[in-house]
Amino acid sequence: MHYRIKIFTFTCLVLIGNMTKAQRVMENLGRGLVAAKTDSGYFLSWRFLGTEYVSGKDYAFNIYKGLVKLNSEPITNSTCYQDNTQESGDYTVHTVIDGKEQVAVSKAIVIPGKYLSIPLKPGNYYTHFVWPGDLDGDGEYDLVCLRKSNESAPQVVEGYSLDGKFLWRVDMGQNSLRQDSGAGRDDAPPASIAEYSLGGYRCRDGVTVYDLNQDGKAEVFVRTAAGVVFGDGKTLENNQPLTQFISVIDGTTGMEITHTPLPDDYAADGPMSGQFGIAYLDGIHPSLITKMLNRVNKTKFNIMICAWDYDGKKLSLRWKFLKEKNPGEEFHQIRILDINGDGKDEICDGSYTVSSDGIFLYAIPQAVHGDRFQITDIDPDRPGLEGYAIQQAELGHTDEYPWVYYEASSGKIIKSGSPPADIARGTAADVDPRYRGYELFCSAGGLLDSKGNKMGANTPIANFKIWWDGDLLSEILDKTSVSKWDYLNGTENVVFNVTGRNNTRNAIPFYGDILGDWREEIVVEKSDFSALMIYTTTDITNYRLYTPAHNPAYRLCMTVKGYLQSTHVDYYLGEGMAQPPKPLIKLSNSNINKSTD
Repeated sequence: MHYRIKIFTFTCLVLIGNMTKAQRVMENLGRGLVAAKTDSGYFLSWRFLGTEYVSGKDYAFNIYKGLVKLNSEPITNSTCYQDNTQESGDYTVHTVIDGKEQVAVSKAIVIPGKYLSIPLKPGNYYTHFVWPGDLDGDGEYDLVCLRKSNESAPQVVEGYSLDGKFLWRVDMGQNSLRQDSGAGRDDAPPASIAEYSLGGYRCRDGVTVYDLNQDGKAEVFVRTAAGVVFGDGKTLENNQPLTQFISVIDGTTGMEITHTPLPDDYAADGPMSGQFGIAYLDGIHPSLITKMLNRVNKTKFNIMICAWDYDGKKLSLRWKFLKEKNPGEEFHQIRILDINGDGKDEICDGSYTVSSDGIFLYAIPQAVHGDRFQITDIDPDRPGLEGYAIQQAELGHTDEYPWVYYEASSGKIIKSGSPPADIARGTAADVDPRYRGYELFCSAGGLLDSKGNKMGANTPIANFKIWWDGDLLSEILDKTSVSKWDYLNGTENVVFNVTGRNNTRNAIPFYGDILGDWREEIVVEKSDFSALMIYTTTDITNYRLYTPAHNPAYRLCMTVKGYLQSTHVDYYLGEGMAQPPKPLIKLSNSNINKSTD
């Protein structure tokens, strides 16, 4: 009893402390109501917003089909419903606040078959990455696609609305092809965008999508160079073909709003590539983060991380970090989140971390390069967040390790594995309800609990964790299938198969929460490259959680590509979880009224 009182008191103090922090401005999302066809009728699910959660108001929901209310009592314990009735009419969800029903804002997005189809503009292209963003300000996510052909055809970036309309195309021009750096190397990145199949640069991209000026509509940020043709037909002109820019593109038209040169600190070593993402560096407003690098030789990279602010007219440099003599090695992905609880985001580049002010914070001792790492509340009994990183360690290097489990705020090692090994995949996910917290697993060391102790030799496939079915455990997404870990027998069982094209590294163009309730959607491309297919779960859940898209850490996961990583929230979401804290957010402005709450 005394232990519970102490925990309650500590939680209250944390909540009181959080109330004094600034609120970050996030997307003014709508309900995302989706109606997916099932064998017996339609499965409906919708968003519970982060601003509604623990608000002091009693929120419930009513579901209508035409003028007929389907539920007998307001729905309070979930945000989903299975309709097996034969009535006709459009589905709508009505918020009930303190017993008073509100006017519905929009009708459901209907999925008449197994998936929602987004037809793609014909051409000799395949879809490599997809970013969600509300391009038109209607409160629902649209999609921005990076599409590639081969090294004889330029890459393109395209915008599509969620109802399947093609919006615009940006042709990235000849400078989106592989470049010769002039230093006798054949692995220089393309000057304008993204990635290609040689020299390790297939993990690099140069796009992200977010509403930086907070007008309710997302912009598209792209690494560009001379020859790029924007959605309005205008071309980026420059007499220095390998000079690199960051362009701000209007999300509704594809026209360029402005561009600014990339800092040229390392231009002598050729074009730079890397990852784009979004961070809240002041705890309130979003900024663009660009992690760029080029190769000096086979073992050394130049690394430059920049933060940019956008006011609707111009893009200005906030700070620039040059890694140079600082310790730590970069990964093929960055994670951006608040690792120390001060409300401001840090930039985590695998084994080292940069502060919200652009200052080097720490490097994990003896950590080397790795492909993937996870940061979330792995151990709910331990204060703060934890990280789990796999390593490309070398045999014979006794100070190296195959994986490392560490405190995210400081880099202090909690536990590490042995002996050294080159590990390609590693994941943190709650797959066994018998053990509190997340499990850690990769191809070395077996299955570990949240304390770093070995549980067994068998492990799930160490690819992506996904919240798919109705419980609080994680499922595993690998290639185009979702599996459930059978913790009693140490085996995996496939619970859902997706028809579509498997992308590179057993990854798909996108997965994450973009529709319906708190579970995640899967976005794949048809095998004939003609459309994107959005799959959503039709499993009933009795848990009501606010949309992960309003969780700061999770939303920023969706802004970064590279070697794709599992998406995570900044609290413990798993079996035996406590009530999550209310996110410290407020909603951006919008020209469209999305809620009467």
